[in-house]
Amino acid sequence: LYNVCKETNPNTLFVSDLTDIKVEDFFSNETIGICGATSTPMWLMADIKEKLLNL
Repeated sequence: LYNVCKETNPNTLFVSDLTDIKVEDFFSNETIGICGATSTPMWLMADIKEKLLNL
């Protein structure tokens, strides 16, 4: 899934947990998409969304 996203948007980042999120990676982006495979828990994507909203 990461490779498909990276082909579409070269700014794609792989995040496996909240510690992978670095504020400096997101300064120039107005829009951020979050996606996960079927094995990605919804609570993890929700936690990542919340952290991004609070950067």
